[in-house]
Amino acid sequence: MILTMIRLSRRGGFVEHRIAKAVGFISENAQKLVVMARFSIVFLIVILGFLYLYFAWGKYHDIAKSEALQLARSVESLLHVEHISTLTLEEQPQTISDYSLIERSLVRLVENTDSIYHAFILKKERDDVVALIDSAAAYPDFPTIVISIEETAEINRLPFDTGQSVLTEPISTSYGKWIRALVPIYDLNNEHVVAVLGLSYSADEWQANVWKKMIPEIIIVVCLMILVCILLNLRQKHEMLEESERSKSVFLAHIPGLAYRCKYDNDWTMEFVSEGCQTLTGYEPSSLLYNKEVSYNDIISPEYREILRDEWYRVVLRHADFYGEYEIITKSGQRKWVIELGQGIYDAKGNVEALEGIILDISEQKKKELQITYLQEHDFLTGLYNRSYMEQEKKRLDQPQFLPLSIAICDIDGLRMINSAYGHGEGDRLITEMAKLIQGCLGQDHVLGHAGGGEFILLMPNTDSQTAQQLTIDIKHRTESYHRTNKSAFYAASLSIGLSTKEKEDQPIEDVLKTAEEYLRNNKLLNQNSSHSAIVFSIMATLYAKSQETEEHGQRLGFLCKMIGEHMGLEQKGLNDLQLLSKLHDIGKIGIEDHILNKPDKLTEEEWAKMKKHPEIGCQIVMATPQLEHLAEYILNHHERWDGKGYPNGLSGEEIPLIARILAVADAYDAMTENRVYRPALSPEDAIKEIEQNAGTQFDPYIAQLFVDLIRKRESI
Repeated sequence: MILTMIRLSRRGGFVEHRIAKAVGFISENAQKLVVMARFSIVFLIVILGFLYLYFAWGKYHDIAKSEALQLARSVESLLHVEHISTLTLEEQPQTISDYSLIERSLVRLVENTDSIYHAFILKKERDDVVALIDSAAAYPDFPTIVISIEETAEINRLPFDTGQSVLTEPISTSYGKWIRALVPIYDLNNEHVVAVLGLSYSADEWQANVWKKMIPEIIIVVCLMILVCILLNLRQKHEMLEESERSKSVFLAHIPGLAYRCKYDNDWTMEFVSEGCQTLTGYEPSSLLYNKEVSYNDIISPEYREILRDEWYRVVLRHADFYGEYEIITKSGQRKWVIELGQGIYDAKGNVEALEGIILDISEQKKKELQITYLQEHDFLTGLYNRSYMEQEKKRLDQPQFLPLSIAICDIDGLRMINSAYGHGEGDRLITEMAKLIQGCLGQDHVLGHAGGGEFILLMPNTDSQTAQQLTIDIKHRTESYHRTNKSAFYAASLSIGLSTKEKEDQPIEDVLKTAEEYLRNNKLLNQNSSHSAIVFSIMATLYAKSQETEEHGQRLGFLCKMIGEHMGLEQKGLNDLQLLSKLHDIGKIGIEDHILNKPDKLTEEEWAKMKKHPEIGCQIVMATPQLEHLAEYILNHHERWDGKGYPNGLSGEEIPLIARILAVADAYDAMTENRVYRPALSPEDAIKEIEQNAGTQFDPYIAQLFVDLIRKRESI
């Protein structure tokens, strides 16, 4: 309809033809009938126009709802459900880093997406729906979602009860009107809703955006009404032509874009340009007429010029309508996305006389589309491509023109141990740093993605195995050099890399990927002992630096444990375990705050509860190390008591592993005979008496008595 209105042919176009035809039916002897007919047609067109706009409003409103829910589902799919499922309003040490990670992800989402004002996580606690995490927490002056959570309690329960996504009607609060998209977050088995992701949109901006999308529809209806009024009110061809030209001038002057008539040549030489040209391009309309100062081809971004020319050629050949989206560069150098709707004007022989059309600014719409695309294709943590995008890239590059195609899989060694010792926040920081280091070694054609955890996938088109091998060597050297020079790091991390190359067209890419995975597994086995040992050494060094624990304490404890074990007739394996346990039994204290470890006064109940977590933390750390995992049960139980009043599991008697019982006696004696910040050292005699008094309650009575006898004999007390 817009194209019909902008036709400018001097011979008389579609508008003039319809006007003349309509007027020809009007008889001078039927004026009353004509008036009634005019009124009826106008009334009918008005009714149909409003009906059309009503349904168009509903359509765009539904599209906006669908886009909001699609964005919310995309965001939900990128969140770590294993982190969310453990979070509660009562912060625990192991959940603080998960809380911060999710909060940072929500804040980053709000910062990168203009239309979203809040992002939050809802969770059910004791049948109440509470706001667990809110992106507004990062902005102290901005109202949080908690303020309005009670006002919408029934709506908030719907995703938990039904498992379905919800888009609310506008909700009025003391801070304005909001529309919320609520999407359920399922557990790893996709069976239960563990939380709900919520995104808040300004209701006023929502309505305004829908109205913006309605502008072309309103223009169509208004143009149709103008055209009908012109057809009904003009009686003569001359009058019709004058009125048509006047109406078209008024219409074109108010188009939110550029209407044009141009030659079909390489410069798109303009013969007519509407007043909207300056708003769209920054140039006066007269500047483009007949290429006076600049041609329209100069305004088109260079990378789209050939594409545009080819598409117009195809359209003109078929006498079809033109539709295209591309970028232009304005007079100020700004890039804008535009949509062009056009058609060819042909003479009686079918030759092209000119091109006519309209060009509208769609930069804001394109920006939102690109934001959604970015969120769907990229990983929140690293900013690299996600697994889903990498699957698409793998299919795209599996073509003959990209051979040889090399695939590398990189995996961070010891990440599980680092997560256990320093928390998931430190593990995520390491993943991010590794991503930057790998990316810094790559060329423009390389495609790097984060597959999850500490694993990265690298696709290298047109890269043979020798070149790819050298690149992986450069990556390993770069990461090792970084950690050698990074003096603030707690540990030295490393990468294992598996590499394979597709060289023949008939070689399945899945086989290439499996070969790379097999090489990765082999390399990890080779690197495992050295990398894990290095990380354990780093953890212990950090522990010695932050607490009262010393390497000498481990050596003394090893001597005492060996003395007990030998007199009990333990085999060499048991004696070896005692030696290792003497050094590593308190490794879990790496996860306890410094002020608690070194507090000179009595610990509060809350601080003591945190301190009692160190056996479990230590158990998790050594479980991540194959050559140390057999010590896990000893570390977990070295604070259990013979009478069952110990921690963490309240084991009693011989339920406690023998190795842990031996360590408990020796550790207590060494701790009592050394100075601490909260008390001076006891004499050996006083320490022995304490052990005798607690035999059968805190300590295994047999081991306690044996130890006392051995110490008295050794000290000649």
